[in-house]
Amino acid sequence: MRYAVGMPAYQPEDLDPVERALLGVLSVGLPPSKAAGSDTFRVDHVTAVVVSLAETGERHAHLAEDGVRVTAEFRARLRAAVESLVEKGLVIQQAAGMPAAAGGYETGLQIDLVDPDEHPVVLDRYLSQLCMEELFNIPAVYPYLMERYSSSGEVWRRLREGGYARD
Repeated sequence: MRYAVGMPAYQPEDLDPVERALLGVLSVGLPPSKAAGSDTFRVDHVTAVVVSLAETGERHAHLAEDGVRVTAEFRARLRAAVESLVEKGLVIQQAAGMPAAAGGYETGLQIDLVDPDEHPVVLDRYLSQLCMEELFNIPAVYPYLMERYSSSGEVWRRLREGGYARD
């Protein structure tokens, strides 16, 4: 789809930092947080930590006091990034599955555009891969993202051994 007629070809530098981080995180191959058994695999959580590390060098700048959920401010930034990426034709938003985070229902929580286990579908895999490579090149981000990548591989291995995605 990247080279469809009339569709502009974007580069990572054409995107804002949250858009870049989200596309890069989507290329890491995170398993569903419920299958992983940890909300730290949620796309919003990983993106918040990546953006925090890139902006401040500290991982908790965009996380709530529990260290897992994202702040309302970051959730709004992430929502805007998803909307912008949809408008640019770089992702398709899937329908939200549940109105609450994977950890349970919270009164007053609005339905997020980024459901932790229903990631936006990336239409431009090449750009997404470039964004991931840029994230790995940020010294403060590299160890964290590499750990998520490695842990994701272990979860996917366990899921496949358990019969996930077998015919």
